[in-house]
Amino acid sequence: MKTILIKIIFCFCIVISINACHTFEHQNIFINNINKNSSEVLLDNKNKKSKLSVKNSIRNNEMAPINLPKQTEKVQKVALQKQVKIPRTDNFSLDKFINWNEKKLIKTLGNSHFVKEEGKLKNYQYHFKECFIDIFLLKKNEIYLVNYVETRPTKLNGKININACFEEIKQNLN
Repeated sequence: MKTILIKIIFCFCIVISINACHTFEHQNIFINNINKNSSEVLLDNKNKKSKLSVKNSIRNNEMAPINLPKQTEKVQKVALQKQVKIPRTDNFSLDKFINWNEKKLIKTLGNSHFVKEEGKLKNYQYHFKECFIDIFLLKKNEIYLVNYVETRPTKLNGKININACFEEIKQNLN
């Protein structure tokens, strides 16, 4: 029973606090600009020849004067003369090795530290300082193709720093 009463009071407080500062008497910059723009159109259409200006008609003597924030200067946009393509080095993924053949893998990463072969499956293991990489190849039409890539820590039950591992692999690739 108390929780329902607390929820009702809480909702009532939220509604009051949201509606408290959004009255039309409050000099809100955004509401003032909307009212200013709408009255400009009406005055300009009615009194084109009159000396009554829009600025004089909007001034309200009942309100306390406030300083409106200054409008920031607009920065001029200039188009680049030449578009430069920046390579994305941070989007490195081990999935790019998938469907590579055995020759391309050895040419790119070098000879593996350990090779295990069972039937149609080959496992190449590469040892780095930060991690180990297991690359599994399947034999299709007398060619071994990369099917799965997995990383693991260098220590048993240890944690892997995947960013450092990827950096080390990228350095080895280059």
